[in-house]
Amino acid sequence: MNRLTYLSCAGLLAGLTIAPASAWADAVFNGRGLTVQGVAGGAGARSTASLVGDNGAAAGRRGIVADGQGNAAGRSASGFNTAGGGQGLRSRQFTRSADGSVDASGQASASGSHGSAERSGSYTRNADGSASGERSTSVTNANTGVTVDGSTTYTKGSGVSRSASCKDASGNTVSCGSR
Repeated sequence: MNRLTYLSCAGLLAGLTIAPASAWADAVFNGRGLTVQGVAGGAGARSTASLVGDNGAAAGRRGIVADGQGNAAGRSASGFNTAGGGQGLRSRQFTRSADGSVDASGQASASGSHGSAERSGSYTRNADGSASGERSTSVTNANTGVTVDGSTTYTKGSGVSRSASCKDASGNTVSCGSR
């Protein structure tokens, strides 16, 4: 990877900027810091970090805010690129209300010469204590073309259920094999 490589996923990470590494040593932390601000009776904080080197680049940003009344929200995002062509993104967010309810979700993806993977999920807890969540995962092997799709769901009081299916590169159902 030449020193002018930019983190291509930075555009998806709102507010992050990665400069060219031409003036830096092999790997230098840039913009790493924490900012804390007062927010109308509450508090907020944010941090950003980036790393650029000959073998790749990575960046991340996160923040949280609370109003002092029991309400809070947070979000984070990060990404990376490698010299070998690998790349990945991840984002997460949550909100918590004063009544105890919570909503959280997250997504992630990665790809490279061996294949790709994607994952997303969410969780909800209501003020009455009921809760549920779900997660889906898809992984593709670049050598065989086989894709494994998995799903997990959770409902408080009912438990967890899982399912999985596998398809070849042509979309035909195939055996997922054993663990």
